[in-house]
This record gives sequence, structure tokens and C-alpha cells, in this order.
Amino acid sequence: MEKNTSKDPSHVFHFFLNREYISIAEAKGIYLYDDRGNRYIDASGGPILCNLGHGIEEMATVIADQAKKVSYVHRIDFTNPPLIEAAHKVCQASGDAMDKVFFVSGGTEAVEIGVKIARKYHLDNGAPFKTRVISRWQSYHGSTAGALAWTGATSRRSDFLPYLHDFTHIPPAYCYRCWFDKTPDTCHLECANALENEIMCLGPDNVSVFLAEPVSGMSLCGAVPAKGYFKRIREICDTYDVLLMFDEVMTGMGRTGKMFAYEHFDVVPDILALGKGLGGGYFPIGAVAVPDYIHQKIAENSGMFGAGHSWGGNPLGCAVVSKTIDYLYDHNLIDRSHQMGMYLDHKLQTLKSHPLVGDIRGIGLMRGIEFVEDKKTRKPLDSTYAFSARLSAECLKQGMFIEYSGGCNRGQSGDMIMFGPPFIITEAQIDAAVEILGHALEKDLLSDTSHFSTF
Repeated sequence: MEKNTSKDPSHVFHFFLNREYISIAEAKGIYLYDDRGNRYIDASGGPILCNLGHGIEEMATVIADQAKKVSYVHRIDFTNPPLIEAAHKVCQASGDAMDKVFFVSGGTEAVEIGVKIARKYHLDNGAPFKTRVISRWQSYHGSTAGALAWTGATSRRSDFLPYLHDFTHIPPAYCYRCWFDKTPDTCHLECANALENEIMCLGPDNVSVFLAEPVSGMSLCGAVPAKGYFKRIREICDTYDVLLMFDEVMTGMGRTGKMFAYEHFDVVPDILALGKGLGGGYFPIGAVAVPDYIHQKIAENSGMFGAGHSWGGNPLGCAVVSKTIDYLYDHNLIDRSHQMGMYLDHKLQTLKSHPLVGDIRGIGLMRGIEFVEDKKTRKPLDSTYAFSARLSAECLKQGMFIEYSGGCNRGQSGDMIMFGPPFIITEAQIDAAVEILGHALEKDLLSDTSHFSTF
């Protein structure tokens, strides 16, 4: 048997197998501390899930107190008080637009359960052939086989294509690189109308659900759709009896400056998938929320939804959800996400003159930057440079963690980073974060063509 020859001497199977990882020993507020005492601004919040900030004693107490009472009961056979309370608070947070909540262990699982709820709804509604899921290219919905099939981020899918069912994708709502070569002045929502074309080609009787992120996550780093986009999507879905499902795993729980991102677009989904910030950064948990008409149709017909996993609805996670929602309201953090997001955007605009900064976009505390070789033509940087990965590494050297991504140019190239810090971040801390990014951009990161890990 050969000895471990990787750079990492531990027995951990990491994402990058040949990278030396920094070991984070402690975290407080917006800061991470490694085992050597170095401090890093957590500018991407975990990524994009530590909404409340690190090291909150109240959150730790909730977990400890609940563990002393009961940490697990099987959801098929029992209910429990934290589960009931958490479901009530999620629905209340939606302004009662949602009526029932199915708790799971994370965002990917929430997406899969949401699609299964859509399937069960159509079965119990007398439409058994409605099985097709339509999503968008340049989207990310998770890494299990089902969620990855609906994902449109090429690099995430490529290794596992033989295991993925052939689902349909339409062009993204991506104004900076519009697939239809439109500008805001000439846009007629072609990317939204593509949904109607796809439904008609597949046959309306065969389409179950349209799945979309209201604001794009890491695959497009904060791309916001054009005005009227989701109004048109809602109209198309209603016309053809197709359920509208929003993947708010990243955008939900205040990240965009409202509790849920769909509130920005004056539409309400039929199915709402949540995760990441649902646990505030303190417990892995996700959920699917639906209005009463979805639940009622299933309840009045088959009366059963046979899906889910063992840890769904566990008391520990649900206690954290309730406390997270309370904490968001008690500390006015959703409005703070909006206010600090506006300030972050203002500060990032000071970098717009940099020759590589092509687009700054986003909403709330979800702000992305796309880097290009030529601003006028929007020509992407040569992917062999792995520019965004190098930029992230340089920021880390200077004391800030920032998440990076690529493939925004139809999966073939493109460099981006995403800011998604805890909502408690201050203006002074934003100043420091943007200053570090500015210093990192001053480095000659395009001169080194040696191998660099990316994805």
C-alpha cells in the first residue's frame, strides 16, 4: 500500500485534493481565525450562508438546550414542538403566502423534494404525464443526481453527465451577456419567452415545473433579471399549468434585503426551496414551503407524500431555524442587509475603472463582479489564467476570504467573485474588504501561467 503523497497529510477527502488548506480554528463576527492566529475577513460568508455572523452565543445555547431535551425523532412516525414552531415561523415570514413546510437537511435536498412535490401534485391533480422539469443554463441547483441534472452550470455537470437524466434548459436571465444580443432598450424579454417556446415543444401536458433562482448564485454571481422577467414567467406558467419553483437556497432569509428574493419581483412561487441561511450558519438544514392549494390537492387525494430522508424535520435544526428568524427580526438584519448592500455596491463602483472589471451586479448583500479582457467587447479572460482563482488566493494572503467562480460565458470561460458577508458587517469593514480587493487587483496575476486549481 502506497503512503499518502498528497500535499495534505490528513485523512480528509477535500474538494481540491492537491491543495494545502488553511485550518480555521475560530470565528467571530465577520472574521475567521486560523490555527496560527491569522485573521481573515469572511467576505463571502461561508459561502453565502453565514447570514447572522460567527460565534453568536445565543445560537449555540439554542442547540445545546434542544439537545438536552430531544435531538432526534423520526419524522414519519412523530412530530415535535420545534418542528411545528419552525414551520409556523417560515410561513409567517412569507406573509402567509406559504402555508406548509417540509424540512430537509440542506439546499440540494430541498430542490429535489420541491420537484417531487410538483410531481405528486400533478399526479393527484389527474395529470400523470406532467413530468418534465425546465430550468436554465448557467444555473446551480445542487450536486445530487437530480439537482445536478437541473443545474445548468456546465463545469459542475461535466464529470457526471452519464448519470444525469436529460432535462431541458433555456437561456439565462443574464443581461451582461444577453444570449439574444439585446440591450435594455431593445429587450423584449426573449429569455422569458423562451420558456413558452420550450413548453410548447415538449407539449404542455408533459411539463411539470419551471425551476429558477430569482437572483443567480455562484454560477452567474448575482445576475438580476430584467424588469418584468418574472412577471412574464409567472404568466407563462399559469397559462400552461406549469408550477413555478424558486430556488432560494442562497437568496432566501434576508440575503437580498428582503426575507425572500421573490418579493423584489412581485410574484409568488408555487414552490419555495430554502437552505444555507435558513440555519443562520449554525446548523445544516433546508426546507420546501408551499401554499395551501399545493398541500390540499395532495391531502385530498392520495393523502401521502412518500419522500425525504432520515434527518428531515429534526428538532435540533428546527430550533435553530426559529432562533434564526427571531434573530433576523430582533436585530433588524434584513433591512441592514439592504442598507449595507447599497453601501457595498457604492464602494465596489470605485473599482469600475479598473481595466479588468467588466460588470458589478447584485442586490442586497449578494454582489458579484465579472472580470473581462476587453470591456468594450466583453471578451472574457483566457481561462488558462484561472484569474478569479488567483485573485481569491491573493485576497486570502492579504487577509480576506472571497469566493470565486467561472464559466459564465456559456460554460467555456469567464471569471467572477461574489461578496456575501454576514449581515452584521459595518461600513468600516466593507471599506477594508474593498481595499483588500483593490490591492489584490493591482498585482500582476496574469503573468503566471503555472497550474492553479479551479472549477
